[in-house]
Amino acid sequence: MPLSKEALPQVLRMIIKGEHYRKAVINEISNDFMRFTVDFFKDICLAKVQGMNIEEDWYKRYFLSGGFSKDETAIYTGLNNKTITNIYGSAARKVVLQVAPEYYDETMRRVSALISQEFAEVDLEMTLRYQDLSAHLSLHESLIVVNTLAAKHAEIRGGAWSGLGKRLELPLMLTLAKLYHVPSSHYAGKGLTGESREVDFHFLSASGQQFFCEVKLMGKGNPESADSAIARRSNIFIAQTLSDNNKHQLTNRGHHWIELGARDGYKRMHTVFSYLDVPCAPFHGDLDSALDAIIPQVFEEIAL
Repeated sequence: MPLSKEALPQVLRMIIKGEHYRKAVINEISNDFMRFTVDFFKDICLAKVQGMNIEEDWYKRYFLSGGFSKDETAIYTGLNNKTITNIYGSAARKVVLQVAPEYYDETMRRVSALISQEFAEVDLEMTLRYQDLSAHLSLHESLIVVNTLAAKHAEIRGGAWSGLGKRLELPLMLTLAKLYHVPSSHYAGKGLTGESREVDFHFLSASGQQFFCEVKLMGKGNPESADSAIARRSNIFIAQTLSDNNKHQLTNRGHHWIELGARDGYKRMHTVFSYLDVPCAPFHGDLDSALDAIIPQVFEEIAL
């Protein structure tokens, strides 16, 4: 699940200011997960109160029989669409509905074996309460619930982190361009290199020369980071964190780099603009005030 539209501007601001934005992403992940958990528990609680046990046949009949979307069905199976695609070559609804009961049967066999081998003498129950209703889940039923919650948390977490960079590349570059008053005629998103490989953004010098940018909001020392810029022949590489090895590698290959996570790292962008003769103006004001004005404009322009 990608970050919400409300969270993106907050994370963008934190990235530019060099703050630890990962906490905001984790909070968003937690909120999404808690919302799912509450709804899931409501369904289970209501069913238990109506006299149903959450044993294998009931669970398959209620959660895996096609009454939910394919995404929901995959999660209730203990999988996600990406995993199903990797295993079965497709995550189309027909495929999900076909593999869900089969995979779930195998999961339940493992759960039963685990209980008999490891928890034979354990008497554990989970109690769910919803309004005036109360339901008790056996160990077997609890493990079913935990398996589903684990699958959902993994899906939310993976979607939030994998989609973050792509959704913030364009807003980040537009914000930096506006911060230093680069004319709109001297930048554009998604340019193409001479080898027809897509890059994230490019600027134009006063004479019209193109300078391609690459944005990677990756962790420190990621070996793919500098390699990506070099492979695409990007002129400017922008990252949240860069190792000393990354910096040396980029510099030695003739690439300009900006490390936003460094102290006042965003200021290096103006140095690069000036060196490449991209029309711009220095920024000397209050960064928070400037971002208050710029970031809403950026998201309105791109209508994320």
